[in-house]
Amino acid sequence: MRKKMIQARVVAIAAAALFSAQAAWADTLNYLGPAFGGFVTTSGVVTSPAAITSSPAAGGFLMQNTSAPSSGSFVAWCLDVQSWLTSPATYSQVTGTAFYTGAIGATKVTALERLATAILPSVNTKQESGAFQLAMWEIVNESSGSYTLNSGNFRVGTASDGAKGLAQTWLTNLNNGTYSADTTTLSVWKDVNNKTQDLGIFTLAVPEPEIYAMMAIGLGLLGWAVRRKKLEEAAAA
Repeated sequence: MRKKMIQARVVAIAAAALFSAQAAWADTLNYLGPAFGGFVTTSGVVTSPAAITSSPAAGGFLMQNTSAPSSGSFVAWCLDVQSWLTSPATYSQVTGTAFYTGAIGATKVTALERLATAILPSVNTKQESGAFQLAMWEIVNESSGSYTLNSGNFRVGTASDGAKGLAQTWLTNLNNGTYSADTTTLSVWKDVNNKTQDLGIFTLAVPEPEIYAMMAIGLGLLGWAVRRKKLEEAAAA
């Protein structure tokens, strides 16, 4: 028994060491271009306490992990509206809750994941991409508890392509609880050398195999019930 306990502890320690090594692993990411045909232009963007002197472009963009080129490209979103994107740059990947810590951080992660769950699967245009980015910046920078692009810690004067109005509609739905489902996971590519933006990526939940099995059983039972009803109706006729 004692030997088994020692072996279990060794395995646990090895697993913990492996996880720590993976979490600390640094990859090189390279910028490839806009993901949805271009970026929305903005003006009058203000964050508190520091003001933005430039007019940040808003929208998702394609990145490639050159440390694992066979993995292809992926869509990333800017988390640091104050920072410029430098490419290539070195990143390490962490969970959303490891990046945004504490109660306030948990609120940010939940809001970002609810927004992504409701909106991201249908984002397909420059306008929608830019609106999603504006809404993300509002959530990341706001601490008042109510999301609006017209006041608070993050404000937007104007945005092209009608992106500001669309983003505000989505934020209003977050405020009133319309977007409450959370089946998306936020991960962050964290800048290792403090030279570029931190990047947010979202992973949509994939049903577990047992869920597919339950769905198959349910459909099978439904088909059986329909066939039985038809047989009973035929016998009664």
